[in-house]
Amino acid sequence: MTYFKETNGGYILAIGTDTGGEEITEAEYDEIMAVIQTKPARTETTDYRLKADLTWEPYEVEPPDPDPELDGDDVLEILLGGAE
Repeated sequence: MTYFKETNGGYILAIGTDTGGEEITEAEYDEIMAVIQTKPARTETTDYRLKADLTWEPYEVEPPDPDPELDGDDVLEILLGGAE
């Protein structure tokens, strides 16, 4: 099996098997996968991206809109196909 990783700007974007990108060893693949499994939990304002040195870098994200335009009934109607 062949293992790959995709990086850009010092960040690991993806890893996989038989998919393309930079070929890596199975040991490096396993190491990256182990780090991915320890990703810190996202909060309302912070998420994390994996750097090429296998450390997590926090970055700010937009908090969810506390007052969305659609209410629960509107969403249910859309999901059930009643809304246009």
